[in-house]
Amino acid sequence: MEPTVRRLVVGSSVVAALALGSLVVAPDAVADAPCPDGTARVFLANSTNTCQGGGTVSYDPPGAVSKVCSTPTADVSAEATFKNRRGKLITQKLDLSDGRCGRFDIAGQLGATVTVS
Repeated sequence: MEPTVRRLVVGSSVVAALALGSLVVAPDAVADAPCPDGTARVFLANSTNTCQGGGTVSYDPPGAVSKVCSTPTADVSAEATFKNRRGKLITQKLDLSDGRCGRFDIAGQLGATVTVS
């Protein structure tokens, strides 16, 4: 009786691992889908991302911006504001083009602005 119980437990573990694996792979596949030319891909702290068209969009926590990527035909300017230990506001800026990406820290981010032209 003991070998049957072990086989059942091992078989159930394999099925559970396969089910979890499909959940882990699906979000990566969505993230790899390209954005249209002339846009930016904006990755948020909550593990979501969006394709942003022309213009300016402000992102406030909890939607802190973790990463921004330009498409080959877009010029992207992104700024994130932080408060340092002394309480002074600090702004970090990224200028991206030609499909390049840049990152911002999430910790302490007060907000971000992304402009696509």
